Amino acid sequence: MVHVNYFLFLLFTPSNLSFFLLFTTFSVFCSAILVGIFSSRKIAYLLGAIGSSLGLALSFFILITGNTLSYSLWNITQSSFAKIQISWFNAYFLLISCAVWVGICTYSLKYDDDDNDDDPDVDRSYTGEDREKYGKALSPLLLLTILSMILILVSGDAILFLIGWESMTIASFFMILEGKGVERKEVINAAFLFLAFGEASSVIIMLAFSGIFSSIHSLDFLSVSPSSSSYSLLSSTAAGATLASGILASWVFVSALVGFGLKMGIAPFHMSEWLPIAHSSAPSNASALLSSTLTLMGVYGLIDIVTRLGSLQLWWGWIALGIGGISAMLGALHASASEHSKGLPAYSTIENNGLIIVAIGAYILATYYGLSLLAELALIAVLYHSFSHSISKGSMFAVMGWVSKLRRSFDFNKQNAPISNYTGGATRLGGLFTVLSLAAVPPLAGFVSEWLILEVLFQSFRYGDIGSQIIGTLVGAVSALAAGIIIVAMTKAYGFGVLLSKWSSTSSSASSRAESMKKEKDRLGGERGENFVSATFLYFIVLVLGVGVAAPSIFFLASKASIPILGTNAYGDFVTGLLGVPANFVILSGKPFGGFSPTFTAIFMLGLLVVPFLISRAGGKWNIRRTSGWFGGGLPPKGDEDSVPRVLYNSFGYSAPIKIMMQFLFRTKENVVRVDSSPDRYLVEVEVLDIFKKIYLVLFGKWFLSLSELVGRKLMPGRLSNYIVYIMAALIFVMLYVFATTIA
Repeated sequence: MVHVNYFLFLLFTPSNLSFFLLFTTFSVFCSAILVGIFSSRKIAYLLGAIGSSLGLALSFFILITGNTLSYSLWNITQSSFAKIQISWFNAYFLLISCAVWVGICTYSLKYDDDDNDDDPDVDRSYTGEDREKYGKALSPLLLLTILSMILILVSGDAILFLIGWESMTIASFFMILEGKGVERKEVINAAFLFLAFGEASSVIIMLAFSGIFSSIHSLDFLSVSPSSSSYSLLSSTAAGATLASGILASWVFVSALVGFGLKMGIAPFHMSEWLPIAHSSAPSNASALLSSTLTLMGVYGLIDIVTRLGSLQLWWGWIALGIGGISAMLGALHASASEHSKGLPAYSTIENNGLIIVAIGAYILATYYGLSLLAELALIAVLYHSFSHSISKGSMFAVMGWVSKLRRSFDFNKQNAPISNYTGGATRLGGLFTVLSLAAVPPLAGFVSEWLILEVLFQSFRYGDIGSQIIGTLVGAVSALAAGIIIVAMTKAYGFGVLLSKWSSTSSSASSRAESMKKEKDRLGGERGENFVSATFLYFIVLVLGVGVAAPSIFFLASKASIPILGTNAYGDFVTGLLGVPANFVILSGKPFGGFSPTFTAIFMLGLLVVPFLISRAGGKWNIRRTSGWFGGGLPPKGDEDSVPRVLYNSFGYSAPIKIMMQFLFRTKENVVRVDSSPDRYLVEVEVLDIFKKIYLVLFGKWFLSLSELVGRKLMPGRLSNYIVYIMAALIFVMLYVFATTIA
C-alpha cells in the first residue's frame, strides 16, 4: 500500500502530471488514427474529442498552476537537442486549438457519417457534400492534421517544428482531396494549390530558422526552461538580447512574415485566392479545422519568432501595419461579394488574420518606442483575437457546412432544398451567435478582441515620430472600415445562408410539409445524428458567449501567456474596477484612454431585451404588420408571392452595389441585355473578373514558363560535362560551409 501511494505521489506531481496528460493525449490521437483506418470513423472521432479534451485539461493545468514542461529527446547537433516543451505561451495556443477541436470532432460524428445509406430522394443535379459519402480516409487525415498541430505547439526545436509543419501540410492536402465539389477537377486543383503554397511556406520558414541557426549555432531555440522563474532566454530577448541582430534579424523577420503569412493567406498572397479556394473545397469539418486552427499555427509561429528577435526595427512595424491593413480591407470586401457559403467565411479568415498582423505591427512599434504599456496591450490583443476568431470561425464553417448539406448547394442564390423545422433551431441559433461575433457585436468574443485592436491603433499618437503616427492612424481607420464592411458579409451569410433556408412556402399543404420533414429526418439519420450537430452548435455558442462575457478571465489567460515575452504580468495594469463596477470586471485600454466591462455590458443588454419583452407580453398579443418588399421601384410580379423575394432580391443582388461601387477592385463589367425591342425593357448583367485566373495565373504563369524554358536551354541542356561541373561546385560549397561553421 505504501508503494502504491508513493507511486501515485510521483505520478501526480505537477511536472509528472503534465507529462502524463501530454503522453495520454498523443496516445489517444494515435489510437484514433488507427481506429479510423481499420475500424469505425465514429469511434475515431469520439477518441479525437477525448484527446482534445485531455489537451484542454493539460493547457488549463499549465496556465492555472504556473508549471511548465520540458523534456529532451535526443541530440540533433553537438549543441542542440530535440525537445518537447510547453510554456505558458504554448499552453495558451494549445488551449485555443483544443477548444475548437472538441467541437469539430463532435460535429464530425454526424457530418462524416458512415452508417447512412445513399438517399434515393437526393437531387441528382447536386454534386456537393451530401451527394456522395466520404471515404474512410477523411477521419484519419483530419486526426493526423490535429496531431501534427499538437507537435508544432509542443516542439522545442526547429526540427520537430518543421516535421509537424510538413505533416500538417501533407495531411491537409490529402484531406482537401476528400472534398466533394461540383467537379472532381476543381477539388484536385484546389488541393494542389494548397500544397504549392504550403510547401513554399515550409521553405521560407526554413530560411528564417537557418538565419537564427547561423547566429546562435543551435536548433533548440524554441525551448524554455521548465522553471517558472527561468524565462531568461525569452525575457532577455524582449529586453534586447538577441537570437539574431542587424541584417540577419531583418532576414529572419521578413522570412517569418512571409513564411507564416502564407499559411494565414494575408496580402499580397491573397491575390492567388488559394485560401478561399482550398478551404471551401474541403469537407466542411476539414474547412473548419483549416480556417480556425491551421491558420492559427501561422499566428503562433510568427509571434514566437518575432518576439524572440533582438532590437525590433521601425520599418518592421510599418510593413506589418500596411500588410495587415490591406489584408483586412480586401478580405472584408471579398467576403461581402462572395456567393459561396464556405468561400465567404474563408475570405473572413483573411480579414481577421489581417487584423492580427496589424496588432503585431502595433506591438513592434510600441516596443521600438519604449511604450511598454501599449506594447503589452497590443500583444494581448493579438492573443485575444486569435482566441475569438478561432472559435467563431470553427463555428461558422460548421454551420455553413451543415446548411449546405441540407440545402444540397453551396450557392447562396440556390434554394434546392429548404431546411425543415426539425433541423433548423440549433442551426439558426448557432449561426446567429457566430455571425454576431464575427461582426463584432457586443458583448460577444469578436467585439472584445476587435475593440482591443482598435484601441491600440487609436493610440498611435503616442508613437515617437509623425510618420508612425500617421501610418498608425490610417491603418486604424482602414481596420475600422473593414470591421464595418464585414457586417455586410455576415448579414448576407446569415440572411441568405441560414434564414432563407427554413420553410417559407405557405402554399404547400400541411401533409406535404409533414411528409417532406419525415424524409428530411430519415435522410439525416434520425434524432441521434441531429443531437451531435445540435450539441456542437450549442457548444460553440457557449464558447463565443463565454469568451466575450467572461473577458477578464480570458484577459488573465492571455496575460499569463504573454509573461515569457514581456517579462511581466499585464493583468493588473488593465483589469480593474471603475465607476461602481466591482474590481476585475473593467478592462482598460490605456492610462488614461478608454475602458469597458464586457460582463456588465452583457447584463445591461440582457435587461434591455427582457424589459420590453415583459412589457409587450403584459399588453397582450404582439401587433405584427407584414408588407411587400421593395422591388426596385416596380410592382412585384403576380403569382407565387412567397418566391418573389428570392427571385428579385437574392444574394447576388444584395452584394451587387458593392461590386459596382468597387469596380476598380473587382474589375466589374456591366452588360446591358435587351428583353425586346422596347427601349424601356432591358436587364443589366454584372460580371466580376476572376483576378486569379485572368491576371495572376496569366502574368506569373507565363513568366515561370519562360524561366523554365531558359533554364532548360542554358543550364540543363543534357550534357554530362555540365552536370559534373554542377556536382563539383556543390561539393566545394558544402565543404567551405562546413569549414566556416566549424571555425566559428
